Amino acid sequence: MGNNDKTSEAFRLALLGYSRKDFDYITRLVNLIDLGKPLKLSVGDLSKMHNVQCDIAIAILDNISNLDTYNNHVTLVKQKSSNPPIICAAREADRSILESYRIGVKADHIIFMPIQLERFATVIHRLLGIGAANGGSNDTASPSAPRNVLSLAPSPIRLGELFVKSGLISKEDLDKALDHQKTTRLHIGDALIDLGIITEDQKLKCLAEQLKTTVAVPKQYASIDLNVAALIPEHTARRFNCIAIEKRGNNELVVAATDVLDLNMLDTLRDMTDMRITAILGKKEDIATSVDRCYRDISSHKDASRLAENMDEHVEYVKHKEKETGDEESAAAGAELGIIKLVNILITNAIRDHASDIHIEPMENELLVRYRVDGDMRKAMSPPKNSHHAIIARIKILSDLNIAERRLPQDGRMAIKIGQREVDIRVSILPTIFGEKAVLRILDKKTFEKNTASLGLTPYDERIFRSQIAKPYGLVIVTGPTGSGKSTTLYSALQAVKNVARNIITVEDPVEFQMDGINQVNVNTKTGLTFGAALRSILRQDPDIVLIGEIRDSETADIAIKMALTGHLVFSTLHTNDAASTIARFTDIGVPPLLLSSSLNLIVAQRLIRKICPKCKIEYKPAPELIQSLGLDPEQVTQLYKGNGCVTCNGTGFEGRTAIFEMLQITKNIRKLILKNASTLEIQEAAAAENMKTLRQTGIELALNGTTTIEQVLAATIEI
Repeated sequence: MGNNDKTSEAFRLALLGYSRKDFDYITRLVNLIDLGKPLKLSVGDLSKMHNVQCDIAIAILDNISNLDTYNNHVTLVKQKSSNPPIICAAREADRSILESYRIGVKADHIIFMPIQLERFATVIHRLLGIGAANGGSNDTASPSAPRNVLSLAPSPIRLGELFVKSGLISKEDLDKALDHQKTTRLHIGDALIDLGIITEDQKLKCLAEQLKTTVAVPKQYASIDLNVAALIPEHTARRFNCIAIEKRGNNELVVAATDVLDLNMLDTLRDMTDMRITAILGKKEDIATSVDRCYRDISSHKDASRLAENMDEHVEYVKHKEKETGDEESAAAGAELGIIKLVNILITNAIRDHASDIHIEPMENELLVRYRVDGDMRKAMSPPKNSHHAIIARIKILSDLNIAERRLPQDGRMAIKIGQREVDIRVSILPTIFGEKAVLRILDKKTFEKNTASLGLTPYDERIFRSQIAKPYGLVIVTGPTGSGKSTTLYSALQAVKNVARNIITVEDPVEFQMDGINQVNVNTKTGLTFGAALRSILRQDPDIVLIGEIRDSETADIAIKMALTGHLVFSTLHTNDAASTIARFTDIGVPPLLLSSSLNLIVAQRLIRKICPKCKIEYKPAPELIQSLGLDPEQVTQLYKGNGCVTCNGTGFEGRTAIFEMLQITKNIRKLILKNASTLEIQEAAAAENMKTLRQTGIELALNGTTTIEQVLAATIEI
């Protein structure tokens, strides 16, 4: 190649090989070299690109057994092009063969991969005639002297010099990190992080820029297909700190790894998957979390797949029509070891994921299992369709339900123990057109804190709540939709007022949590033990405090009101949209305004909203129109908060839930309005004048202090 070409606007380098799988490592090294001019890199097939025009060609020797073919193709390149210098890039595993037998390579220089960056740069610089890189010594070799090939001694300075070059750290910072590295034996990047000089995000961003690659984002981890992750065995993923996150076409696998220049990893994954490996950078913690999550789920799916094979042999009844399956066969199917293990997996995985409900749903062509986590449904797995009857039978056995009954809904409960952890599970079975659907409500005693401090009340609301539940008699009502945490609030109230001097009795359908020192009654309509029947008997049990699970009809409401008027403190729930609407609901089911105004103490409306994940919470500037729509001053509210998404929260930006409350105290003025049969709007306005905070106002406070997002508040509340 002539000098005129070398002084052209860009250096031209050709990367030649027999498979694109071999190119990633060399491409990244080339991109790291500072040539002072733009680099034009062309990539192609060594067996076809003989007329390539370039300043340097790097020809990859991927298999030493193909050396003769390789030499022929290299010779053709030298003859048919303008005779550029050719570097043979061979594998380190082939070094001993090339040296021991002095096999000739028809290239001008040999390097062995993996190779130190500075030494690779030295070869390129000298061949281009621009001097050695970083003061490197004479490390190139001719084919006739393979023993003088590049030294492969590891260098801790390489990565540090990249950081200095990018301006991320100073030379003094690097010296400190090198000293720290001597005692800790950390990689230079980790040493800089350990000293607090840089963060891991800064390190990855710098590396990504230098290596011309990207950093895996939380959404990529959250959307990992388990079938893709399973292409790499778990032990290999843990060994190399990597995880497969995406499959492109049929021959490319995108892998997130902590070290994208690990040639051993690239070779191992390529040979294992028979695919081209595209490695992108990932945080060590994110990769470890994703590996734990994905391979646990992969293991669950494998167990379900094995179950399918076992079902074909051992539980033949699932292949027949439902009416042909006897009770004994159902019981036997539910007792199969595979089914027992699968049901255990469904429950333990749900508890691990902090799910509140498990939905086992038969569809026309599949069996779908979904978990409700923080109020949102997500697919967990799809067990074999023919395992449906056996799974339902197993759940019925554990819940003491009738296996033979498949035409009517059934409700039951079970209790399980995982280690020292006790979990109650409420079971509901419902017949559908494709079979019985089961919903398991998980009541985890470990995560249930029965105290008012854990409810999420603001100091103002907590003072109101505590003062009202401390009264000797009256009615306290908690309202909200199903799943809004009403039972938790009532149990917390009981825990706050419970003492040995008081007789506390509850009537529930069903009893959700068993509490010490409290008499709990489970409603059973089949035997005639309704809310009304239980409450009439309770009056003869000398109670001080009564909890009624739900006021559903006029009979229950009438008894509750009379209890509150005769010296008992009564707690209960009602389904209404807000606190003020509760009064209209009582009137609607036949409670006279006079009795209602005399008995009511407090109405609490509540909703559950998702909390921002603390690990990825960021500030942002909201649109002035949004702030104005909330009745706030855009000049005073200049920032709000949201979750940016991370691996911990599975890319959602949320972790856990909290409650927002609306406390309507029944003051003298409110009692007068109830007696006048005032409208809901009038009561709402009167309560607001007495400093009642609505659900919307409480939610906005939480959004302003960074607990939740404004979108969560808007979705959970409305303004009258």
